[in-house]
Amino acid sequence: MTRCPRLAGPLLVALVLAACSSSTATSTSPRDSQPVRETVAASTTTTGALPLVAMLGDSNTYRSIPELEAAFREAGLASTIRGIPGSGLKDLARDWLAAARMIAAAPPAVVVVALGTNDAVDGSGVAAFGERLDALLAALGEVPVVWVTHIEHAAQNREPADERAINTEIRAAPSRHPNVTVLDLTPKIEANRDLLDTDALHFSEQGEVWFAEQIAQAAAYAVG
Repeated sequence: MTRCPRLAGPLLVALVLAACSSSTATSTSPRDSQPVRETVAASTTTTGALPLVAMLGDSNTYRSIPELEAAFREAGLASTIRGIPGSGLKDLARDWLAAARMIAAAPPAVVVVALGTNDAVDGSGVAAFGERLDALLAALGEVPVVWVTHIEHAAQNREPADERAINTEIRAAPSRHPNVTVLDLTPKIEANRDLLDTDALHFSEQGEVWFAEQIAQAAAYAVG
């Protein structure tokens, strides 16, 4: 089945049209507690000549789209947000490379990447994460990138050691890619579990607002 995002904006619309030319768009609300794996949500807000942020993320991004849009607007930024539940760099070829190349062809002011926690589900995803991270960044080109870290505790088939290994690769990325900065949310998440829902993996409603605010602040700082 071809997965079709909700209507995207200038950076993703051609990709959407190519992927969905023979399919029907299907999606669920970003507020759904159990989003369908086949769903992609893409949303764009633009106002005049505001700096544009392109965000790529998994279910925490997907579930937080309303909060992210509001936080970006408050920070004086337009946004293109692509969230795919269950996805990660393990799905690089299917979900992210084409979008990254579209972004590189018409670069925004900054790209935010919130991918990694779904790569900690099995050992092969952990072992390949660094190489896949380099591949995604190569496809994005020289645009400034903010990459977000994740949980480091056991949750839904994820082991702390694997989560730490993924975050270690994210934190090491700037040593190889000078256009990358790391938004290290892990210490604050681990110190305040009220930011997480009962599954200890996704953000609570309070956490979604916090997540969006942290990302918008980091994106605004990267734009300068």
